[in-house]
Amino acid sequence: MSVLLRIAAAVSLIWAALLLAGKYYLLAPQSLAPLTQALANGLGSAQLVLAYLFWSAAGAPAAHRRTIYGAIMLMALNTANDLYQMLALLPPRQALVSLADLVVSMALLVGLLEALPRLLRRE
Repeated sequence: MSVLLRIAAAVSLIWAALLLAGKYYLLAPQSLAPLTQALANGLGSAQLVLAYLFWSAAGAPAAHRRTIYGAIMLMALNTANDLYQMLALLPPRQALVSLADLVVSMALLVGLLEALPRLLRRE
């Protein structure tokens, strides 16, 4: 469980970096609307907080069950969102980022769900 939480923290940190700083390197700054920049900054800040929560919960997973439940919900919602983006919203080339996020989110979701009974049994 600790390793999975640390991986989830790393994924959240990568998303935070992409949302906070990467958007200026990947896209032309003048092409981003002010609302898009504001929303990306807010989401990047939230990803930083999630990375901190997941990393701190990895030290003692049994004591941080609510954080683990939050990680499970986040990965499930990421999976659903990525599927919707790939199937309904994005053209094929732009869907590659969603595909990568879908694979990582699904793997973490399955891993967290599989490790949860062992964690709860230890208590």
